[in-house]
Amino acid sequence: MNSRATTLKRADMALLGRLMHYLAVHRGLLITAFALYPLSVVSIIVPPYLIQLMLDDALVRRDTTLLLNLALLYGLAVVMDFVAGFASQFAMSVLGQRAMRSLRTDLFDHIQRLSASYYDRNPLGRILTRITNDVESLGEFFASGAVTIVADILTIIGIVGMMLWIDVKFTLFAFLVVPPLLALTVIFQRFARSAFRAVRKHIARINSYLNEHITGMSAVQVFGQQERTIDEFQQRNAAYRDANHRAILLDSSLFALVQAVGTTAVAGLIWYGATDLSEGLVGAGLLVAFIQYIQRVFVPIRDLSQKYTLLQSAFAASERIFALLDEPIEISSVPVQQQKPARFEQAVEFNQVRFGYQVDNDEEQSTSHEQVVLHSLDLTIAKGERVALVGPTGSGKSTILRLLNRFYDVTGGSITIDGVDLRDMKLSELRRLFAVVLQDVYLFAGTVMDNVALGAQVSIADVRKAAALVQADEFLDRLSAGFETPVREHGSNFSAGERQLLAFARALAIDPQFLI
Repeated sequence: MNSRATTLKRADMALLGRLMHYLAVHRGLLITAFALYPLSVVSIIVPPYLIQLMLDDALVRRDTTLLLNLALLYGLAVVMDFVAGFASQFAMSVLGQRAMRSLRTDLFDHIQRLSASYYDRNPLGRILTRITNDVESLGEFFASGAVTIVADILTIIGIVGMMLWIDVKFTLFAFLVVPPLLALTVIFQRFARSAFRAVRKHIARINSYLNEHITGMSAVQVFGQQERTIDEFQQRNAAYRDANHRAILLDSSLFALVQAVGTTAVAGLIWYGATDLSEGLVGAGLLVAFIQYIQRVFVPIRDLSQKYTLLQSAFAASERIFALLDEPIEISSVPVQQQKPARFEQAVEFNQVRFGYQVDNDEEQSTSHEQVVLHSLDLTIAKGERVALVGPTGSGKSTILRLLNRFYDVTGGSITIDGVDLRDMKLSELRRLFAVVLQDVYLFAGTVMDNVALGAQVSIADVRKAAALVQADEFLDRLSAGFETPVREHGSNFSAGERQLLAFARALAIDPQFLI
């Protein structure tokens, strides 16, 4: 258990270090927040001491001037607490949002470079959950809890130090309840992480299910599967609810425990101090100041319990986020100094090509096996040839096209263009040689012009010429906005045939070496 706990601590520190990196990028706001925390701590620990001086010194001596000065200092401390608290919280909130922006950008950049095999293994909903829900969980932690944990710890140290300076005996009595509280917090940690992991797992399953069935809603309705899909969704929804119930129970229990311990400490201090007060051993101001200090010290302790919950949720989310960021880039270009130009003058050759897909054996993807599709394929396609690949479903026709574009790498043999292995070419240059028109056309939200050009360096004239070649200009001319006609999600405002024509125009607009 000790070795496991040590391993978990090291993993947590590694995760925390990676999270803090995103804060450190915006160091100006981070320094501002840190600089304001000592002011906030001072404004919290000074007022009870001022009250002690008012009661045990100014009032006893009937010194109205001293009383007025102490009251002014008290008011100044309150104002300073408000200003420092507002400014530090604002800085942390802005810092949290900027950190999340950077993290989302890194995630999106990384998933664009992952190979097709990753998307074969992972449902879209799971990936979306990591970019949205999991990042949002971290955003809440950054805005509400990340560096403010430091402020809470400083506040606790400052208050305890002030209490020890005023009266050691009262301080030790007041904190007799702290060791049991710490022990219970350690026990809580063992259950909290697993609870938040379960929450993240179940929301990922819900997102995957929703993405699949909303996208395929027409099939659900045509085959009358609404009742079945509702039942299946309710099961996933109920599992997510139950996982949240457990996490909420743990959070509420720790919060209530801290509240109860704080109340017990105040009650014990009043009982203990009343005797000394009646015997004249302490002043009323000292007892009032200590009661206020106890109340104030348990505010950051209570906040720490809440932030501890946020921390466990953030760790559970960051495990998943960094697992995605650590996913290896399987398809990448060789180092620049080793790259060979991607050009096509003679022929494409498949030399003893072997390839198989990795198929998962279970839902958790702990094991997989290779399903071989191509066995020792030899094929030569000369420039200018038109080649049709014919064969039954599953024979590898689409796989050959994917290998040509290096969505996958061969597991045996090689594919060469003019004698140069695809793996030795710059990936972006290689893919610019190809234009692919798939059976299932994908159009993006935007305009017709955006979808045909698709970010390529092509002129409006080239786009119009390509549309005319495939006779897409005939239906585009009938539209009031022509090439500036908005395209809805997935091109839903165009027929299947019109989408196909736009896909052909997109392929021809870039003047490719290969048309697939």
